[in-house]
Amino acid sequence: PTIMSDLNHDYTNDDYRAFLFGQHPIHGLLLLYCSRKKKKPPHFQAPGGHVDKEDFDAALARLQDTSISSSSVDEDSSHPLLLLACKIGAARELYEETGIDLRNDLHRFQPVLLRSKKDGLFTTSCVLKHRLFFRVCFTDDDFVTQGFDSMVALGISQSMNTEAPMLMLKLSEEHQGFLFEPDPRRAVDLLVQHSGGKVSTALDMAIAQGEIKDVTASLERNEPDVIVGHPMSNEAKDHTETEKGVLDCFECC
Repeated sequence: PTIMSDLNHDYTNDDYRAFLFGQHPIHGLLLLYCSRKKKKPPHFQAPGGHVDKEDFDAALARLQDTSISSSSVDEDSSHPLLLLACKIGAARELYEETGIDLRNDLHRFQPVLLRSKKDGLFTTSCVLKHRLFFRVCFTDDDFVTQGFDSMVALGISQSMNTEAPMLMLKLSEEHQGFLFEPDPRRAVDLLVQHSGGKVSTALDMAIAQGEIKDVTASLERNEPDVIVGHPMSNEAKDHTETEKGVLDCFECC
């Protein structure tokens, strides 16, 4: 279908959700720690959540405004309204949950290839059970990196890694910490309780497609001993960023 034919479709009753696999080229995937879900034990989550009606309204306005750059719209998408609304929703959730503000940088949200493209349909390759998945390559500039001690006093959080990098976030009340996991296979295990296991499944599929890179080679680290609900131990050690480390992240870097 064309962009114009897609604009008339009402997605708002389908309960779409958007999640992102955000990866730092040195430290790995960003996982958020949640211990306040009533029906779940403490567990890790990927940033993201429900795509709201306001997200679809904003996407529709962008698609109808020919003066807006097409950089945030994937030209080979079969469902441009859905894809753009989910990018907007993912950016909004990322900002609400972590303070990382990419709402004006939607081009950084790259659809994750979960399966081979079929019949040239781009959108369907990044969706699993009404959940769309994106990848973002983080840089140090996306985080709070200065005023470490004073920022902690203001509610800015340091990562749960034992030897935490100097990268901090402003977490929402629903999250009580965050972790960098350099080994995406380990992240698959840590995410099994998030969103009915769909996020974990999607990450496993993305790894199989070569979409998410293992950056353990970019760290001098011991084998981690992560137990959900307990302090981290033997985690990633600080490492000076190298050109190789940047290349270990996915291609959107």
